[in-house]
Amino acid sequence: MKYIFYLLWAALALTSCFNTRYDEAEERRKQRIRDSIHADSVTMRRNTPDTTLATYKRNALCDGQHMITFDRVKMLSGEEAADYAKRHKRYGNNVNVVVNQEVTLETLPLAEDALILMIDDSDTTSTSEQPAMRRTTIADAIEDLKKEDVIQIIVLHRSIIYLRQLPPTD
Repeated sequence: MKYIFYLLWAALALTSCFNTRYDEAEERRKQRIRDSIHADSVTMRRNTPDTTLATYKRNALCDGQHMITFDRVKMLSGEEAADYAKRHKRYGNNVNVVVNQEVTLETLPLAEDALILMIDDSDTTSTSEQPAMRRTTIADAIEDLKKEDVIQIIVLHRSIIYLRQLPPTD
């Protein structure tokens, strides 16, 4: 009787080992879900406009397309700017401080129908603190921009669709 019981137990153990199958269908379904979520996040990231402050570095004309090279920056103001200026021994202007932790240049094309706003130096009647802005063409904007000018840009589909020159912080 004792041997029959051991024999049944061994048969049961062996059948459970041989009947165990890996369910590939379930694993494929989970992988499709993961791929779908990843594709949706990439699509959402590409279709969401990215607004950023940057310093203008240079431009180039490649295959009839104006390419702008810039470096993303962060502007501190108020108490943050004062603390940063004190820590880094930057005396003078500490109302607005442009901070660039690491230089990472990006080069993106400027869209043909991009809205470009430049500071209007010819408007001397403006009494507000904000300088007057003028809408301009790509060619005029490229001539007016100087290296290290702070600009605000909006990037959509790896193209600059909005560019605005900001007043100097010094």
